[in-house]
Amino acid sequence: MELKQCEKCYTDVCVNGKWFHHDHLTTSAYMLNGGSPEMVELAKMPTTETELIDMLTSTF
Repeated sequence: MELKQCEKCYTDVCVNGKWFHHDHLTTSAYMLNGGSPEMVELAKMPTTETELIDMLTSTF
């Protein structure tokens, strides 16, 4: 699925049992863990949900 090119949009995805939040039009994501979030810097801005999941999977 294409990610909307809108700074007000975001996507939450589950990767290997961990939930991540990604604000569209950025190159970062963070793990939703109920405490202080663990930030992840992505190699580039993802344009699809599959691309986002692939980048997060390679990190975790």
